[in-house]
Amino acid sequence: QDKLISVTWDDGKTTNYPHIYLRDNCRCSSCFDPQTQQRSISNAVYHNYANATIKTARVDDKNDKLYLEWINDGEHTTSNFELDWLKAHRSITYDDIEVNPVTKQLWGSEMKNNLPQFDYNKILNDDSELHRWVRCMLKVGISLLVGLPEDIGQVKKFVNRVAYLRKTCYGSTFKIHTDKGDDLTTIAYKNGGLAMHTDLVYYESVPGILLLHCLRPAKQGGENQVADGFKAAEQLKASHPEYFDILTKYAIRYQDEGTDVGLSNFNQIAYHPVIRLNYNGDIKQIAYADHARCSKLIAPSDKVLSFYNAMTQFLQYAYDPANMVQFKLQSGCMIALDNYRIMHGRTGFEESADSIRFIEGGYVDWDEALSRMRVIEK
Repeated sequence: QDKLISVTWDDGKTTNYPHIYLRDNCRCSSCFDPQTQQRSISNAVYHNYANATIKTARVDDKNDKLYLEWINDGEHTTSNFELDWLKAHRSITYDDIEVNPVTKQLWGSEMKNNLPQFDYNKILNDDSELHRWVRCMLKVGISLLVGLPEDIGQVKKFVNRVAYLRKTCYGSTFKIHTDKGDDLTTIAYKNGGLAMHTDLVYYESVPGILLLHCLRPAKQGGENQVADGFKAAEQLKASHPEYFDILTKYAIRYQDEGTDVGLSNFNQIAYHPVIRLNYNGDIKQIAYADHARCSKLIAPSDKVLSFYNAMTQFLQYAYDPANMVQFKLQSGCMIALDNYRIMHGRTGFEESADSIRFIEGGYVDWDEALSRMRVIEK
């Protein structure tokens, strides 16, 4: 049974701290490095705190500290904690507000008339606007940036404002246009329709945010299609829980192999379930790209039919007119998509020799975007 020490705060509320928790989080110089704000490894690895027991405890109101004396803890005899630190850790389990700083808002076709819009230059020059953009991406997973110059390099400039580009087998950024001749390495560079998907699912670590800057749209066709994969998954869970369960349990093998211009050969392979859950059982990621899906399934033979039925039902929700949004990205605009959540595709298009559709894209990882948001908040 946990040994506890109770602290009653000015608001009358009481927090019970387990002895082992306070011992593990001792802030003395032997246990914690104040310069790096990290634990000292030797104590965490070699010391067993299970028998550590608080012998005495006293509060120093002058210094706003709690002083503890330990027994059964080897040579370690004392600890002290700033009261502010203890108050910040009144809940010793994970803080949902910290893990999920923004409540996700599921959306459908109504997003077409409510697409969040941001001024590109304002984000480049205003931390509060950059912060607002990251929170928007957390909330709805999609935004439109306007006012971009119509030349190459704006994706890199924008991502460098957030953090840095995520380099992939297609380079630091990639250019989507059809005049590559025999150098085509992905079906996305052709002018046919492209089914809705999430990007780079053949990577174990899938990039978090996708940015697509339109330098020149197609004269005819080439309309963007997007859908909230989280909403489609939640609808599947409500209507066909057995299908939802299948898509969380069994993985698809994704592969992309080729050579990109100026880069080396690549052969990317990864396995992902269509719906990935987090430690709390909530939807964390949608990973689906039909064009990169291999013929091998990680599912027992008696589940294959159900697996296909589950994928079909999931896609029916994604393509439901009540859920999907279709629009055409124009020159000087950039769409940002949460690549863990938003499925995107396009209709086929026609072009002439003097009018080639041209899109530049790139990625930034969620880890870096969230880090930037926290730094701004601090």
